[in-house]
Amino acid sequence: MQSIFFLGYFFVALPAAALIKRFSYKAAIIIGLCLYALGCFLFVPAAQIMTYGAFLACLGVIACGLSFLETSANTYSSLLGPIQSSTQRINFSQIFNSLGVISGVLIGQLMVFGENDPSHEQLLAMPAAAADVARHQMVGQVVGPYLIIGSVLVVLALVFVFIKFPSCKGAPAQQQQLPTESMGPTLKRLFAIPRFRLGILSQFLYVGAQVGVWSFTIRFVQLVQQGTSEHSATYWLLASLVIYAVGKTVATWLMNRLNPAMLLGTFALAATALLLIAVFSGSMLAVYALILVSFCMAPCWPTNFGLVIKGMGKDTQTAGSIVVMSIIGGAVIPLVMGIISDMNGGNMQIAFIAPLLCFVYVAFYGFWCVRKGV
Repeated sequence: MQSIFFLGYFFVALPAAALIKRFSYKAAIIIGLCLYALGCFLFVPAAQIMTYGAFLACLGVIACGLSFLETSANTYSSLLGPIQSSTQRINFSQIFNSLGVISGVLIGQLMVFGENDPSHEQLLAMPAAAADVARHQMVGQVVGPYLIIGSVLVVLALVFVFIKFPSCKGAPAQQQQLPTESMGPTLKRLFAIPRFRLGILSQFLYVGAQVGVWSFTIRFVQLVQQGTSEHSATYWLLASLVIYAVGKTVATWLMNRLNPAMLLGTFALAATALLLIAVFSGSMLAVYALILVSFCMAPCWPTNFGLVIKGMGKDTQTAGSIVVMSIIGGAVIPLVMGIISDMNGGNMQIAFIAPLLCFVYVAFYGFWCVRKGV
């Protein structure tokens, strides 16, 4: 499921950048919202078909819409003002992203997943007819929230149609009239820049670490705190997301006082130290350390994004799209963690070595940018 989701990001990011160059950021944002809404509405027929592939297709369409939104909205916010404060603007806008993540978990807990829902093992033990009824009931719980989200997105897209976007300093009107350059020379210029190359790898590893940490938080808690139910362990994940939102706010405030690259390096280094405790502690201290990692992750994505695209001029749209493509790391690092866990008898705690090493590199990139005066 994660692979389909992140592949959507990977393959759509460059087409989104091409559309931005050809038309506008506004067009890309509206298309992203419409694709996201379409993916939500497709859950209705998927619930009737009741196949895994149908639900994967819905998530794939949603991922395509999100890729348009990430490529356009993040890059656009970085260009709406002085270049010196571009990273701070992206961090500020990402505060609302973290609030959305928290809302998603709450919707899942309150409207989709119930504590009394039968587990996979319980479904297998049921008579076929009873299991079929239970599956239809659980799928029915999913459709309602997606219909609501899809409807809100349609309204939001219509609002954007009638909103006049401020002029973008990174793409003045006269520049938009120039012939669109082919992608090859643009990519060649971008990958000739060390800060860009190193930053893409940093973002790849960071997203992988973030997805890995959150994907396996519940299993980690159940391993360290024996006897914890999956439903109860979900509250630890929710705590992580709340702390993540707090970290976003704190990091945005700190950017008035600290170099963004220094902030990235420092927070990533702190995440490394906390993951060391999480991996090698055998008590609840490991759980507390893992939850605090989310605070340290807060500024990493937007700050890394801002550092990579900073000063890219006419190549900014393409640079932003390639950063979005690096989200594919979210499909790779959790897979690596699963392999490490399997190699160690299902021990998920030791698997967190993988995100630990990812944060070592992210810290290196942050401090490298400081040394280079970025």
